[in-house]
Amino acid sequence: MILSFLTLLIAAVLAIGLVPLLGRVAEPLGLVDRPDENRKLHRSVIPMVGGIAIFYSILAAVPLALWLRMYFPEDWYNSIPIINDGAEILGLVLAGSFLLLVGIVDDCIGIRGRQKLLGQIIAVMILVSFGFQIEGTELWGIQIDFGVFSAIIVFVWMLAAINSVNLLDGADGFATTIGIVISLALGAMSLQSGKFFDAAIAFGMAGALLGFLRYNFPPAKAFLGDSGSMLIGFVLAALAIRCSFKEATAYAFFAPLALLAIPFIDTLAAIIRRRLTGRSIYSVDRGHMHHTMAKRGFGPRLSLLWLVMMCSTTAAGAVLAVVYQESEYAVISIVIVVIVMFAGRIFGVAELQLVSKRMADAGLTFLSTGSKNSKQVQQTLVQLQGNRDWQLAWDYLCEFADVHEINELTFDLNLPWIHESFHATRKQPASNRGESQEWYAELPVIAGGKIFGRIKVTAWKDSRFSCQDIITNLMKLTIELEDLLVDVANDTTLESKAPEQGVVNQVVSDNTLPGEAGVSS
Repeated sequence: MILSFLTLLIAAVLAIGLVPLLGRVAEPLGLVDRPDENRKLHRSVIPMVGGIAIFYSILAAVPLALWLRMYFPEDWYNSIPIINDGAEILGLVLAGSFLLLVGIVDDCIGIRGRQKLLGQIIAVMILVSFGFQIEGTELWGIQIDFGVFSAIIVFVWMLAAINSVNLLDGADGFATTIGIVISLALGAMSLQSGKFFDAAIAFGMAGALLGFLRYNFPPAKAFLGDSGSMLIGFVLAALAIRCSFKEATAYAFFAPLALLAIPFIDTLAAIIRRRLTGRSIYSVDRGHMHHTMAKRGFGPRLSLLWLVMMCSTTAAGAVLAVVYQESEYAVISIVIVVIVMFAGRIFGVAELQLVSKRMADAGLTFLSTGSKNSKQVQQTLVQLQGNRDWQLAWDYLCEFADVHEINELTFDLNLPWIHESFHATRKQPASNRGESQEWYAELPVIAGGKIFGRIKVTAWKDSRFSCQDIITNLMKLTIELEDLLVDVANDTTLESKAPEQGVVNQVVSDNTLPGEAGVSS
């Protein structure tokens, strides 16, 4: 126990001292985050030195604590051998060093997502080559041996943890605070299992993060950067393998999942949100947990408090699962957090609406007889972020779809610079003609010099309108709607007007927009 306390204390002191020193050389090296108009909320240049400070604080704190503990009475600490798996510890240091380097390069010059993923894969390969593995588990009394898939399970686990923490690092103190809570829980779990060196590393991580939090607490004076957020996820996931996953029991399986439940839930919601709205999973939006808390009116510090409470709940469930060797504690803690998120509308409500609507539409499609007399139009409108009213623009597009016999219409807006995101779809009743008889087109929505989103249309190839007619008229309509979209984005008060009185009415009458020559169909 004294080793863990010493490591935490030393790492915290080192981090407090390292951050300002590194901050002085950050700008000449390019390790700074500059504000922009689209995504970032800070107003000044901020150094991204958290990863370097945390890594070297831990690296120095553990051996220093080992040396200093010898000056304490022997009955203050456990005298059994501390390091049992030296190869794995060496692998953890080497892999962490490599991943830190990848993150520093990304923070300095920026690298593509696939290049960063390759760096993460190489880091995990180093871990696996030094003996990190998950051999199997037991679920509901059934023993599962991963066998040759052990390495694949390690890769999935490590990459999921690295990128989940990385995605959640979008608000001051979020990833840092999560790292502190999970590190303390991992330290407690390691002590319970008699793995004192692992506990020292975990408490060293907690101490380094506590020291860094002095500068990362909102409003932040220093950022983690990708080097820091990836390193946190990497070390936590690796320690979870050593202190829990290596035991083939149900509680050893669910405890690590509970530990990282918050970042995993945030990442899963992002994947669902982007996939069900047709966006790339790599796209930027304002739908992460800290964004929805801000939408609810929570300030940065109140959001951080909520995060601590939720993360502490799942961490407590993980620790109790290990102490009492019952997986139910971990599962119940995750369920409690999910219920609180939904009931308090803190997070996940928009994603739940998307999933529910998609399932309902799938059910209607499955039960549909394909009758030509069916007139039911399926429509989904979800305000993913923000509170601007995009309904009028959507009404214009719906009338355009009616006139031009559009089978499916998608209107997807993503304006992260003002925390706005809106998604709407409209589908005509299913037909038995098959997808081979359809064509589709996707157009960008550009207004005020910025890309607002996209419009996607699907229609039959033998429609009364040719694909050229539909695309041409849709392009004209988006031009006419540009002022409306800019007004809504700027939160300008709009005079109420029905679509029938606007530009779409002229499309209805002569298949063209004002001032344009008609196209014969």
